[in-house]
Amino acid sequence: MALDRLGNGRSLYNYPRLVVLILVLVLVAGMAALTAMPRLEDPHLKPRFATVITRLPGADAARVEALVTDPIERKLREVAEVDEISSVSRPGVSSVTVTLKDEVEDTEPAMARLRDKLGEVVGLPAGATEPVFDDNRTSALSAIVALKWRSPGAPNYAILGRHADQLDTRLKNIAGTDYTRIQGLPGERITVTVDADALAPLGLDTAVVARRLFQGDAKSAAGTLADADNAYVVEVDGSLDSLDRIRRVPLIAEASNGLLTVGDVAHVARGHADPPDTLALIDGVPAVVVGARMLETSRLDLWTAEVKALLDEFRPRLPSGVEARLIFEQAQYTDARLSGLMRSLIAGILIVFTLLLLTLGWRASAITGSVLPLAALAALAVLNLAGMQIQQMVVTGMIVGLGIMVDNAIVVTDEIQHRLLDGEPRGQAVARTVGKLWLPLMGSTATTVFAFMPIILMPGPAGEFVGGISYAVIASLIASYALAFTVIAALAGRLLRPGGAAGAGRRVWWRNGVAAAPLARGFRRALGWGLRHPRLTVALTMVLPVAGVILSGTLTEQFFPASDRNQFRIQLELPDQASIYETEAVVRAADRLVRARPGVVSAQWYMGETAAKFYYNMMSNRDGVGSFAEAMVTADDLAAVDRLIPDLQAAFDRRWPGVRTLVRKLEQGPPYPAPIEVRVVGPDLETLRDLGDQLFRQLMRVEAVTHARTTLAVGRPQVSVAADEDAVATLGLDLRRVADQLRAAVDGESGGAILEETEQVPVLVRTGALTRGDLDGLRRLDLTPADPARGPDDGFLGVPLSAVAEVTVTPSVSAIPRRNGERVNTLQGYVENGVLPGDVLTEFQRHLATAGIDVPPGYRIEFGGESEERNEAVGKLMSQVGVLLMLMVIAIVLTFNSFRLSAITFVSAGLAAGLGLLSLWVSQNPMGFVVIVGVMGLLGLAINDTIVILVELKNDARARAGDDAAIVDAVGRCGRHIVSTSLTTVGGFTPLILAGSDFWSPFAFAIAGGAGLSMILFLFFTPAAFKLAVRRRPLAFDRPGAAEPAALSPGAAAVDASAAAE
Repeated sequence: MALDRLGNGRSLYNYPRLVVLILVLVLVAGMAALTAMPRLEDPHLKPRFATVITRLPGADAARVEALVTDPIERKLREVAEVDEISSVSRPGVSSVTVTLKDEVEDTEPAMARLRDKLGEVVGLPAGATEPVFDDNRTSALSAIVALKWRSPGAPNYAILGRHADQLDTRLKNIAGTDYTRIQGLPGERITVTVDADALAPLGLDTAVVARRLFQGDAKSAAGTLADADNAYVVEVDGSLDSLDRIRRVPLIAEASNGLLTVGDVAHVARGHADPPDTLALIDGVPAVVVGARMLETSRLDLWTAEVKALLDEFRPRLPSGVEARLIFEQAQYTDARLSGLMRSLIAGILIVFTLLLLTLGWRASAITGSVLPLAALAALAVLNLAGMQIQQMVVTGMIVGLGIMVDNAIVVTDEIQHRLLDGEPRGQAVARTVGKLWLPLMGSTATTVFAFMPIILMPGPAGEFVGGISYAVIASLIASYALAFTVIAALAGRLLRPGGAAGAGRRVWWRNGVAAAPLARGFRRALGWGLRHPRLTVALTMVLPVAGVILSGTLTEQFFPASDRNQFRIQLELPDQASIYETEAVVRAADRLVRARPGVVSAQWYMGETAAKFYYNMMSNRDGVGSFAEAMVTADDLAAVDRLIPDLQAAFDRRWPGVRTLVRKLEQGPPYPAPIEVRVVGPDLETLRDLGDQLFRQLMRVEAVTHARTTLAVGRPQVSVAADEDAVATLGLDLRRVADQLRAAVDGESGGAILEETEQVPVLVRTGALTRGDLDGLRRLDLTPADPARGPDDGFLGVPLSAVAEVTVTPSVSAIPRRNGERVNTLQGYVENGVLPGDVLTEFQRHLATAGIDVPPGYRIEFGGESEERNEAVGKLMSQVGVLLMLMVIAIVLTFNSFRLSAITFVSAGLAAGLGLLSLWVSQNPMGFVVIVGVMGLLGLAINDTIVILVELKNDARARAGDDAAIVDAVGRCGRHIVSTSLTTVGGFTPLILAGSDFWSPFAFAIAGGAGLSMILFLFFTPAAFKLAVRRRPLAFDRPGAAEPAALSPGAAAVDASAAAE
């Protein structure tokens, strides 16, 4: 009965066909997963961020804060899942960013509640637009297409917009498309430009014209006519449907004066918003950009192929002056990233196989090494069922698992080999090996799983970013454990040579492994001396680990390193009062400067908003800022990026000293606004500004800081109209109606909309550009009296604004930032390329300590930026460690049934972590978040090997009694697989070290260095500590399940007979 014998280690050995079927199952499931799993470059982060954009034309920042931002913040705060609400109130626009708590796993219901709460906001002032909620800016776009204007002259955005809409619709219809977005397209509208001088004698103004247009736009139903049999919808024919229809709308209809229409006093034209709210310049050419993002459950390579096929079919339909070009495809970066990691994985496998051959011989290495592809395929099958994607963290987890995957297989194979060499029958060797090792290796496997579990349990973007490493390691580890005691044990029992055959002929390295007899004799003598002086041995082996812990305190802290893409960003921020036209002029000159540099492949500029999200780490929160521009620059390679960034930064600073320019590398990990952030929180804007200025001066003393800014600053001029209230009253007006007339004249009034199929084109009524463009034109603006009796027949032409008001220019607050309902002035600092923010922050804090900045009561200073993100992430990671550490203790204690051996195991693991930190210090890499993840994994590896040695020692009666020779013999028996597992771990990480990646090299140095140096602990510290533990009170062999059977059972004898017959 096969199923009855699965627990004794002999069933698979006895059923070779079952072994074959399991192998086929693993191969088929793994290959199917490899084909079906989605492929991404970076992990998918859950959408925990949302923005709310609301416009209030004509309002200053203080009014926007009080009337728009504050009501929206209060309502959104009612959602329990909200962690942080930050906002910026600028003249005419409110931008609110909502961040959900890291603990929120299912974000869609929370986002739905935020939308509902936004719909409950009441009391927004007249003229405010509907708040626009956007939660689609977390993940990067998968493909970006530019529609370039190639014809001479100014671009026709009506043509570009129409084709952009068509392309947007086509992209949406591709299977697997999640989201699309059009950028660089100014809003289309119909502008009714009135002649103010012609309107004033008629007693009219822009507001009246807008009201007449709105009243003449009959789009609403006029009721329903019903009889006994039928029902009819009544509709008045007369909606605005063309420019001629707008021109024919009557303004005045009198018998004496005839009919006066809109066309008589206004110019009606169709065009785009003036000034435009957004523009795009792609490789020096005006363009409109259409971006698309793929669903995370789809395969990027297949989806991109469909996008390219769509473009091939779409291009011939474009007019001659429009060109469609794919300016970004995520697939090429995904392929490059995964291909590089796969090369490291394959190189690691080859290195591991080579090391196994040198240490075990070709038969044992072939059997042991077969677990690598098998466990990897089995792990992929499990990850596929769990809904994971193939991305850089998962592939790296496979690389991390190389040394771990062979660990159990080495131990099992080596034990079976020893028994066969001692002359045991095959079935007995397999049965006793499984009976001896299944529980201790289960304990070591469980503790390694627990060591990687905090990363999976860690909430928030940082955990989601690196979680793939743990998922892949844990899946590989469990698969390797199951395979080691089933398939590998069965193969070893059948394929390894027994004692008589192995002893025939002389020993050769390729058959038996490198003997290294002199090294073995030297080790035995050294260990013998160490056992005679166990306390000194323990003390000596602790020197390097303790030194590593101490020296690690001198390492610079880092969250995540910069990306190694051949792309970088340029941000331009002009003075707040700069129009988008001035921004465009600077951008065109900057574009020529950038593209003239050797090594630049392309440059794509976006004005009035952040660039199309070509990288997951970008923050998209600058909508509606006409003085802002951002570029995506692609270079030949990473070396060109490193060369271009400082060169362009210096060139921009020289050319435009009044423009804040940032040339930045792309960052890894969760996004944050700036590497260095200091928040000053308090109620008064003047005090916040003063404290921010003091902090700014101290930060600029740090040499590595390239630029710094405070988010609360004076710099935007405001036109102040001080009206004489008595004089205004003589016109039958009040101050509010004066403001309404000014807003209507300057910004314009809505006059309805033209409905074209499913799109509405708004109609805007405004005065001519001459009146709106300068202060004198504003002063000459005629105010129309409120008395309808005073009209053109009385010869009353209105009163110019200068007659009843004084018009001056005064400074104003350009933006009022808030965080969680409190006003805040944030100092943001940016550092030179290649400089760690941690070093800059340390120097900045030294300057602050000596500056003596006096913080008034009610105000406080907080540090944000990279340091805050890192500390929060580490805190959340460590918050999971306590419970998991207890589970590890339970697993180890149950494995040994001994607190003394459990204590040795954990001390050894802690010392191994110290050796990993020492390796990091020697390599002079920073203490990044991924290094902490690696050190936690190193704990599991160390526990694994320590358990193997302690099990061997505990199973030896003389070693339990403290006999030195027996301890040396026991360590010698398992020394080969200890050396093998340590060397294979080092070998598996060697390709990552040699690749020189800023992201993976520190991680690989910590694990590989710690694993290699930990052989000192396994082979010297552990035996010496065991000697001290049993010297006064010997261990009792109190686990009957591990005792060796006295004789083979009949079933085992049958197995051996079957094997002999074959």
